[in-house]
Amino acid sequence: MVYLILALAVAQMPTHGEDGPLASSVIINEFMHTPQSSCTEIDGEWIELYNNTGDWINLQGWRITNSYGQEIVLGTYLLPPDGYCILAACGDESLNGGISPNYVYSGFEIHGSGTITLYSDTQGMVDQIQYDSQWPLEPGKSCEKVNPGWLSNHYGSWETATHIFGDGDLGTPGMKNSVYQNSFAQNSWAFIKAFVR
Repeated sequence: MVYLILALAVAQMPTHGEDGPLASSVIINEFMHTPQSSCTEIDGEWIELYNNTGDWINLQGWRITNSYGQEIVLGTYLLPPDGYCILAACGDESLNGGISPNYVYSGFEIHGSGTITLYSDTQGMVDQIQYDSQWPLEPGKSCEKVNPGWLSNHYGSWETATHIFGDGDLGTPGMKNSVYQNSFAQNSWAFIKAFVR
């Protein structure tokens, strides 16, 4: 079991090729599914992407889809190394709960359960989460990934935010996640939960 955990941990680490970053270069790092401080629920929804590499990455042509047939197609945005990109349904801070997004989308919703998938312009699927009632989803709190290198598509890698931002909801848009952990024990436990259940 220990060898399996270590192998999976290595597999989740970002990789690079001669032509640039490969899969897992950009991840879904945080999302706000049921905001409470925004004018409407949709106005306060947002997704945070994180650059898990040391390279600048142009998000031109990257896509985000959900399991309800909706899609976001990104324009030119240079995501810096270890940097964040906030995608939001509303760009007005007086309506969206007090965030300043890097990109504003339309026609896309973050439902109470479902799948959110990130695709690059050339490499196909880069990251995916499939969340449901087992995940730490609470109204007014974003769902944060505990560590960027952990498995994305398992509830054990995620926790509810503990930091207040903007107009009163909890989350860390554009900053290190409030639940961030980097201990081997925590990392191992996340993988054990992912494969024992």
